[in-house]
Amino acid sequence: MRRAVAIGLVLLAIAGGRAIAETRYTEWTGAQPATGDIQGFLQQLNAMIDEAAAAKAADPLFIQDLRALVASYQNPINAVLFSDNFADGNYTQNPVWTVSAGQWSVDRKGANTGLTSTIIPPGATPGSGSNVKISDILGAILLPGQQTSAQYASIYTPAAISNAFRMKVELASLERFGRLDFGPYQGSSGNVAYRVTYMPNAATGLALLRVTSQGTATLGSYKQALPLEDGKRHVIEFTRLPGGAMTVSVDGKALIQATDNSIKQPFNGLLFINSGGRYIFKTITVEGSK
Repeated sequence: MRRAVAIGLVLLAIAGGRAIAETRYTEWTGAQPATGDIQGFLQQLNAMIDEAAAAKAADPLFIQDLRALVASYQNPINAVLFSDNFADGNYTQNPVWTVSAGQWSVDRKGANTGLTSTIIPPGATPGSGSNVKISDILGAILLPGQQTSAQYASIYTPAAISNAFRMKVELASLERFGRLDFGPYQGSSGNVAYRVTYMPNAATGLALLRVTSQGTATLGSYKQALPLEDGKRHVIEFTRLPGGAMTVSVDGKALIQATDNSIKQPFNGLLFINSGGRYIFKTITVEGSK
């Protein structure tokens, strides 16, 4: 929609400029770029703006606004939308996190200060490295008042997140079993979401999921073991660009790339689910556009 508006604005400005300046412009009848060719479109639009500016075919402030519009598409991830390092010693304020299952706490001791969660499934021994199968709990977010008997812990926080975003989670994983899911969700029930899944000591160590009312779909996966249990903190980064191109990276290395246009609206919050393992979240940051 914004693309069509931008084209229309450029043409209107050029047409109006003919009354005060003679230019070589005529009615533009060229075909638009194929759907999804955002960068190609932006290059064409930038060229048109440059020519209009050189010919003084529009008000300079209008040209400036058009350049700002193009820049917002070229770099839509330009503002911090959410950030928490748990330095205040709690998760209950500034920002407010809500526990919907299990137990969570903020550990302020040692080098791994942060939000912590521990789930030791039946049959698992801490430190054993056993790979215990965990029940699939990737359904809707459990909000206060909902009950569950599942062996997992979940926590969420409301946050206004644009459809294009970059999410960085700095964490330490201390047990080689279980499963961790996190990502942005939509709606009060959270039944629409993207989720990054980390599975310690599994043959497929990382996956990217889409959750909708139609069910859960795997969009991409890293089909190798991903051992992060080395006593160090690691950064998992999840980026989504306009047009639906997504990348999941670990410590700066891209491990999953996928494209999905099913979820087009902004997100309403962040969800973390621990269904087996011991995790410490040092920092959680989301960047996007306001």
